[in-house]
Amino acid sequence: MDDATLLKSAMERTTEDLPPLPDLAPVAIVQGRRRRARARLAAVGGVFGTVTAAALGLTLLPGPGTGVAMPAAPPDAFPSAYHTPVRLTPTPGQEPPAPETGAEAERRAQFQQQVAALLDELLPTNVTDIRPVEGEVSLYQITSSGRDFTTMLSVRPAEGEALQPCRDMPSKKTTCEKADLGTGRTAQVYSMPVNDLDTMGAMVVFAYGRSHVLLSVNPSEAAGKPGVSAPVTADQLLTVARDDRFTNLVKYADENPVQKKSTAVSGG
Repeated sequence: MDDATLLKSAMERTTEDLPPLPDLAPVAIVQGRRRRARARLAAVGGVFGTVTAAALGLTLLPGPGTGVAMPAAPPDAFPSAYHTPVRLTPTPGQEPPAPETGAEAERRAQFQQQVAALLDELLPTNVTDIRPVEGEVSLYQITSSGRDFTTMLSVRPAEGEALQPCRDMPSKKTTCEKADLGTGRTAQVYSMPVNDLDTMGAMVVFAYGRSHVLLSVNPSEAAGKPGVSAPVTADQLLTVARDDRFTNLVKYADENPVQKKSTAVSGG
């Protein structure tokens, strides 16, 4: 089973009540301030590329177990049209997942809207559109120079698990540096090739509470076109990770998981 298939099966419906998401209403007003041309895209152009997190020992995929749900409506500060979700294009021969409904699906969609609004403010202005991927709480599509790129924010329950050592791998053109996030927390900041040695991605990884957090941007892999490196650098992702509002979202997802605890990736 490939990574795209595993990601599509990642989010299962869950059952108990949770407290509401943190109030990030000030983020929503960025819509009127942002100097971006809003790209209105109908669908994702192709299957998203696969980040090399598995090769670094960063497990992102869900394991068995039950979760919790929160039957709360999204706040008025985030109109439904603010960041219109996109859908993954299924791998040929595979059936797309059935759309999710209910309170837990709504809670995850609300979380994605808040993440998208904050990324809209914090990512560099060469990123002209940011949209959640429907039904995939950790995935977002960003647009730069007319190309689409995959962004991931994974806040995965990982209590008792240690992060893999931060190490450079020159043979794989991968670099890792440690960076201070404040309040005694440290991040691993990666620059690395994804899918091809000539197309670079960026990734920031750190532990928070009982979770492992991964924020990444992959290169663009469009059919019939050469790959393009991510339009966001590792240092720019680090700026996002250091923002207090981003920390508030991570804190919420750590205390009220929107993902399941992962199992090891085969071969990872």
